[in-house]
This record gives sequence, structure tokens and C-alpha cells, in this order.
Amino acid sequence: MSFLNMLTDVCDIYHLKAEDSSTKPTFGVSVENMQQQYDYPDEPDLSKVPAYFVEKSQSIAQGEPQRQLIQTYKVFFLPDTDVRTNDRVIFEEDAFRLQKPRRIRNHHIEVAAVREEEAL
Repeated sequence: MSFLNMLTDVCDIYHLKAEDSSTKPTFGVSVENMQQQYDYPDEPDLSKVPAYFVEKSQSIAQGEPQRQLIQTYKVFFLPDTDVRTNDRVIFEEDAFRLQKPRRIRNHHIEVAAVREEEAL
């Protein structure tokens, strides 16, 4: 059985990109002194990427004004997949933020994915 057959899930990956601040008004402040802004694009950089999601933990933390649900998943990708730290992954209508990817013996990539949302 190949590793590709074990990747039963499909997700979309969005890379974090720097916004072009040259078109925004700077109010007399030079562009070199402004802090760089980052955002995710509207269209996915990689779509229908084969992956395998395994839930590791789930916790609820008291936040303001409500509690926060924090879920952690371990995600497996093929070794040639372009995944980076702080990428956004959309899997089954849920958005996850990827941690630092680890290449395991040049066989696959393993990444921790975190999902945070307000719990009722």
C-alpha cells in the first residue's frame, strides 16, 4: 500500500503573503518606516491537496468575552507539498493555522495544525 493511498483527506492551502503598502496613503510617513502587513489571498495557492488529519487534543480556555475552543491536529502531507509555517489550511469548512513543518526521513511531511474559535 502506498503512502498516497493513506492520505484520505483533501484540503486547500493558503500561503501568508505580504500586502503591497505602496498604494495605501501613508500620511507623510515614508514607506520604509511602516510595518509590513501580511494577509491570506482569497484564492487558495494549492487546492485539493491530499492529506491525512488526526486530532491530537482539544481544550477550552477562558477568554474574553467567551470561552475559546482550541483544537490541535497532526497533519501528514506528501514530501513534495509546499507547506510553510503560518499557512492557512481549509479542511471540511474549518480553517487551521499550520505550525512548523517537519520532514520525516524524506518520506512525508508532518505538521501540527491549530484551530481556535469561540465556544458557546
